[in-house]
Amino acid sequence: MFRKLFFILFFCVQTACVFAQANFQTRPTACTIPKKTFEFSVFSPTRYGVGEKTEVFSSLLIDWKLPNVGIKHLWFVKKAKKESGFFRSRDIYFGTVHNFDYPTMFFETVQDKKPKYISDTAKVRTVVTMRNELRATIMLKKRTSCDPANFLFTLRAGVKNSFGSKDYTMQPVDKAIWYRETVACLDTVVWFVGADLDLHFSDRLNILIDADFHSVDWNVKDWAGEHKVFFYGYCGRNRRIMLEGGLKVAYGTVFGNMKTIALPMIDVSYFFKPKKSREEGLFGSDLR
Repeated sequence: MFRKLFFILFFCVQTACVFAQANFQTRPTACTIPKKTFEFSVFSPTRYGVGEKTEVFSSLLIDWKLPNVGIKHLWFVKKAKKESGFFRSRDIYFGTVHNFDYPTMFFETVQDKKPKYISDTAKVRTVVTMRNELRATIMLKKRTSCDPANFLFTLRAGVKNSFGSKDYTMQPVDKAIWYRETVACLDTVVWFVGADLDLHFSDRLNILIDADFHSVDWNVKDWAGEHKVFFYGYCGRNRRIMLEGGLKVAYGTVFGNMKTIALPMIDVSYFFKPKKSREEGLFGSDLR
């Protein structure tokens, strides 16, 4: 079933991009969604641009039992200098991302529905988790008189830790897809580093590729690697609908056991976006 959904979405993305040039996606970058622009997504965080350099986001639609809110801010841009080296001749964007989650309700639901993961006799921790992240984004290929700018590259690093009650007895869940949440049960942090590459593969197709490394505790006792490949494009009137599909592969040691998972992923987003902002592009005139 997942394979059929993936190929259907892939075909839709290919078809959609026949009618419109795909845009660079700012979700994994240091840059924010344009001011007063609302992006409603089914599976990804829903975002809103509250200022020229600030956006807020949340994933309440799917994770309504895991209340969460986040903010991303573009702090400054290192302007390019003409006739300089590779990095000095390109604009570099620096931003931070901050997320706050309240996973207690989620763990209580897991305890009720899946007692084999969390014992029904365990006391769930009342906890708030916080994730702080640094990002730097650069356009690797500069715009020329013949070709548009391309190869948007982002580096990121951050930590996730927790604050909450001490009188709990629940244990970390031994599931490969939940390793990020172990911070809610352990007196430690989850730290991570990663990189993203967003590019126009052709006039009809946009591709996002990323790689991440996560570690539970500073001594890399338990770790996980992730790779994702997404295909996406815009369609509909004024290109307000974004179709996205891809594959996520995660592997690593989780509490002493090597595990590998592969998950097909799909998403649909709708933009309430002023026409003028769309014409100027998400990064200004460089992406026209």
